[in-house]
Amino acid sequence: MHDSTPNRKTAKNSLVIMVCTLMSRLLGIIKARVLGSVFGASAVADVINFTFNIPNNFRKLFAEGAVNAALIPAFSSLLGRNEKQRSVRLFALLCTFQSILLTPLVLVSYFYGEQLIAFLSDFDVQQIQLGARLLPFFMVYLATISLASIFNGVLQAHQNFIHAYLSPLLFSICVILGVWFLSDRYGAMSMAYSALVGGLLQGTYSYLVVRRYGYRFKPTLKAQNAPIKEVLSAWGLVSLGMGIQIITQMVSFLFASRLGEGSVTAFTNSTIFYQTPYGIFFNAISAVSLPLMSRAASQGDTKSLQTYTRNSLISLLALLLPSTIILFFLSQESVSVVLQTGNYTLSDARLTALVLRPYLLFMVFSAWYALMLRLGYSANRHALMTRIVFLQNLLDIVLMWVFLKFGLDIVSLPLANGLAYTIGLALLIFLLRDLYALPKDLLFLKGIVRIVCANLPLFIVCMFYHSLDLTWHREGSSFKSLLYLVLIGFVALGILLLSYKVARIPLLSLLRSKKKSGNLKSDDLVQFD
Repeated sequence: MHDSTPNRKTAKNSLVIMVCTLMSRLLGIIKARVLGSVFGASAVADVINFTFNIPNNFRKLFAEGAVNAALIPAFSSLLGRNEKQRSVRLFALLCTFQSILLTPLVLVSYFYGEQLIAFLSDFDVQQIQLGARLLPFFMVYLATISLASIFNGVLQAHQNFIHAYLSPLLFSICVILGVWFLSDRYGAMSMAYSALVGGLLQGTYSYLVVRRYGYRFKPTLKAQNAPIKEVLSAWGLVSLGMGIQIITQMVSFLFASRLGEGSVTAFTNSTIFYQTPYGIFFNAISAVSLPLMSRAASQGDTKSLQTYTRNSLISLLALLLPSTIILFFLSQESVSVVLQTGNYTLSDARLTALVLRPYLLFMVFSAWYALMLRLGYSANRHALMTRIVFLQNLLDIVLMWVFLKFGLDIVSLPLANGLAYTIGLALLIFLLRDLYALPKDLLFLKGIVRIVCANLPLFIVCMFYHSLDLTWHREGSSFKSLLYLVLIGFVALGILLLSYKVARIPLLSLLRSKKKSGNLKSDDLVQFD
């Protein structure tokens, strides 16, 4: 009998991640609501969303990618060998490296902001000037959260997930309050000031917590046996893939800026709704499964690797398929209830819902693509995965251009994105068939059939609701509309729980980590090992 304490700890960490991600997504929706209420879907709102997307893209290079691919494994390895001094030295080196790298970016954004915005967008002169004023503040925000990513990586290596995932919430809270109370006086610059203060607050909070473990931000360039070269090598590899994704994202925003007024804002807001269920469930599952997959791959345990991969794919389907159905049929209602207030009109909400629906149609395939990438990373096939990421993003850009030429307008962007992910998934399934022959896995195929059948009642009820063509949501955001939306959501959730109970799909256990020996039983497919 094996110790269940680590499993309980893993489940607790997964729950912490899920709850914090949920809070982050909700705050993101509130932030979008405040921005929509204050700035609407105007040309000013387009500039704010476009300009803020620039540091958000760089964040993938200097924060998210670095933490997931290099920092956490490096610090965890050093701490596991009780090499605390090397860990402290590595911390100081990485902070110094980040500061040296990001300071020129801030200066360039200050002195050449107009040229950058003009090059990256199709805005008019006034919009370019506004973007140039906003950009330096947003780039300082990038610097602060990039350093915060190092602090949070160390916290996660010390198994301190609560503070690592709570600190980003401070930024959203600061932006919400800042824009709401300062916009009358400072206009669009209220977003710049709020982002600056929020980034500083997030970084300061994380640093104060990490200091408790003995880490200090002391500029240094001397490695002194710290594994800085190995970390930077891993960082560079994943950053290459992230860089390709950034280019694709910037191209999509460029295309959106060439369309009608409000297109950039609709594109931005649709991703917020899409990322809410996707982020919550994918993060909760991948955070648990990736270490298990990596351990099995390093030990040459192909059987366990296949089991972990199968469990994760089926769990994602069981959680994201009903999310897709519910949010697809309630897309207009959800956007109107959340965002339609102040200067954000019904037509703006309709445009956002229109962009959202294609994203939802491909949500499961997008999550499977990301999970299969992790299967490749767990087997140390980083170069191959980088090539797949390059091909997927190149295809995304080409499809966007083709669809726009065919007159699909703003819908071209999410449609191209979803199709590119689906084709990328097909390539991964073929190239990683030696690790996991997915099409030949009868347990996986049976799991798909069970979950799809279990979602049929939910789909039928949603279709019936859609046929009623109700108009209660058109009045926009109000307490009554919110009650209607919550009531419909609870009815849909009740139908789903009943269907899953009949089909013996343990929905609540999808977010728990259970270690068992042997293969999955045929009547209990959706579980973690």
